[in-house]
Amino acid sequence: MVYELSKAAHLVSLFVWIGGMIAVGLALRYPAANFLGPLKTYDRAVTTPAMIAALLFGILLGIQGGWFTSFWLGAKITLVLGLAGVHGALVGKLRRAITEGSGRVQNGGKVLLPIGLVLLTLIVLLVTLKT
Repeated sequence: MVYELSKAAHLVSLFVWIGGMIAVGLALRYPAANFLGPLKTYDRAVTTPAMIAALLFGILLGIQGGWFTSFWLGAKITLVLGLAGVHGALVGKLRRAITEGSGRVQNGGKVLLPIGLVLLTLIVLLVTLKT
């Protein structure tokens, strides 16, 4: 029962994290000045804590499953750290867009969002196949 609850919490945290990343990526690609500030606040209050929760629940699942010696988990952790880096880069570009006050398109939304989605796809494949 604890494993199932941990897995559910991990997935919900992951969905919120990825949803926030997609929102930031799209906001950078199609900027609306009145939307960027509240999105930054949302990221700090919801998306970043969801990322931390997803990481912590993922560690808990790895411990519960005894998977820390498995190759797939090492590869997943590497990809997850890359995904966290993409999140940080997106938020950095969001802050820059707010500071500059420009409505111009930020390259981060065009480049980083697809990279994040590819990383997410690879992570899901690793977890599903566990090979």
